[in-house]
Amino acid sequence: MEALVVRKLGDPTLPPGGEDSPFAAVSGDRPIPELSSPTSVRVRVAATSLNFATFLQVQGKYQERPLLPYVPGSDYAGVVDAVGPGVRRFRPGDRVCSLASVGSFAEFVVADEKALYAVPDRCDLVAAGALPVAFGTSHLALAHRAQLKAGQV
Repeated sequence: MEALVVRKLGDPTLPPGGEDSPFAAVSGDRPIPELSSPTSVRVRVAATSLNFATFLQVQGKYQERPLLPYVPGSDYAGVVDAVGPGVRRFRPGDRVCSLASVGSFAEFVVADEKALYAVPDRCDLVAAGALPVAFGTSHLALAHRAQLKAGQV
């Protein structure tokens, strides 16, 4: 499986593989993740977003600091590849999106069924790949912080 791996903290704008880059050169030698529980779902990632939290995390400036090496990335969308025996809501071929603490800059991600959202056919997977963080952050800012009400702009 191909994945972008953070091997050390540093400047996330540097291209992968360089001596000063925090990223190892992208290779296909990572194992495809196994289902970890009866309600696990493996998703083939079609789109993931690059957001400010990921940018800070690669620099070591975010409140959550994964152990090195790790695969960065949070929100993603894709197609269900495999499901555990206890999964009831999804089956292989379903389109889903979700939010992970890390790991979406890879070909596959494993998540619990409860953490996944179905993506409607009329929604592009690229747009769905940015929904969990971008939409959630916007909703929190407008509805909870600014307390925006109906009719206000």
